Amino acid sequence: MQCWLLLLWWWCAHLVTGAVAKGGVYLETFQSGVWKVPEDTLHNLTLSLGFNATEVICDHGSDLKEAQLVVTVVPDKEWKLDFVDTNVNFTAEEVCEEVNKSLTFSGYYWGVTRLTFLLTHNDLDPYFTNSTLLRDDLMITVDRKSLTLDRFMISCGSVLILFNNINMGAQLNPQIIWSVLRRPVGPVCGFISQFAVMPAATYVMGSLLFTDSLQRLGLFTLGCSPGGTSSNFWTLMFDGDINLSITMTAISTVAAMGMMPLWLSALGGKMLEDAKIKIPYMNLVISLISLTVPITIGIIIRLKKPTWADKGAKILKPFSLCILLFFFTVGSINSYKIILTMTWQMVVAGVMVMSCGYFFGAAFAKLVCLNKKQIIAVSIETALQNAGVAFVVVKLSLETPYSDMASVPIIATLFMSGPPLILAFLMYTLLRRCCGCCPNAHLPQALPPAQEDTNELKHLPGNTEGEAGEVSTFLSDPRK
Repeated sequence: MQCWLLLLWWWCAHLVTGAVAKGGVYLETFQSGVWKVPEDTLHNLTLSLGFNATEVICDHGSDLKEAQLVVTVVPDKEWKLDFVDTNVNFTAEEVCEEVNKSLTFSGYYWGVTRLTFLLTHNDLDPYFTNSTLLRDDLMITVDRKSLTLDRFMISCGSVLILFNNINMGAQLNPQIIWSVLRRPVGPVCGFISQFAVMPAATYVMGSLLFTDSLQRLGLFTLGCSPGGTSSNFWTLMFDGDINLSITMTAISTVAAMGMMPLWLSALGGKMLEDAKIKIPYMNLVISLISLTVPITIGIIIRLKKPTWADKGAKILKPFSLCILLFFFTVGSINSYKIILTMTWQMVVAGVMVMSCGYFFGAAFAKLVCLNKKQIIAVSIETALQNAGVAFVVVKLSLETPYSDMASVPIIATLFMSGPPLILAFLMYTLLRRCCGCCPNAHLPQALPPAQEDTNELKHLPGNTEGEAGEVSTFLSDPRK
């Protein structure tokens, strides 16, 4: 009789352990998919453990109070979330009674964290040695607690760019632009470099350097952006063709209204397939229209109210500098938590974007036999893209914190653009003045357009030689 009882006990125990060993444990969370939580706040993640073979395990009559099962949560990166305890202990009896337990956590850094849940201890299975995966499909998104500063930056930044684009358009002399476009080798060379080479180059860079799809999208958006007014300033400093630079800036700003949506719709959506985020293309188009139409308004002001345009010319350079400082300072304060996550790959990406722009711009310009001043203009115009436009487009197109994550490569490139140019300009000035390695000419004398271009402009109706070089005179005059 005792043998039969022992045999029955062994069979029941074997049945229970066999049911558990054959993948009989499952985990449920009361939050599924993507769970968005505010920063710096404690949150409870509720878990429930269960047996697939509940009747076999729970109803066979043995004592289940001592048997322990331990669930461990593992974030994809430990620093992203702070858990009070990463382990949750269940007794087999609690599992049978479907008792819920919680994990307490908080998030400091904005971003998305994937959680993996493992069964790391199981007393019901005497052969249990390795952790068993329960599920890995829960995403925790830590977002800003307040959007006040973010909205302030987007609103003010958009208004500043709108006003500056109107003012930039007011400084464009249609006759000068027409003189450049009559032989459009320079603008075409710049257009190809800016809207064919740079988007492709940044797409490849993002694929090689970043694993995060949002960071790849941010770098790619910058690569699709038009030239900025800072390129005009640095073209002036390095004795480039300022008229070509301004013309290319105007053309690229208007062309971006079509080229940016084209590139982002072709390749941008593929970057976000894994993140399950869709680019709102209508928001993208609306934001680009709102940033490029002011150029046309400025040209109309130039034709109808030239005195207004002359007054605006006096503040164009300092106002452009203020916009760069605004995005640099306010953007850094607004996105400081994201900047803290900046890695060496982002720094390398910033350097590579600038280097590719300088190299490919200069190479294409040299290939089509442009002169030295034009090569300088095309090279700088290709490298110094409008980070402000890219930043605003990302912020207006994606919700937080996805827009913050996508803007990190843009901020990194902005950090890497200024210091190298300042250093290069100091070396250029030193070599020109001390060593005679560069032409020792005063800046205003090196900037007017080529003599033949000026002669052609003299014959344009209602034009004078002074008008032909007024953009160069304005930008080179230190009093302005």
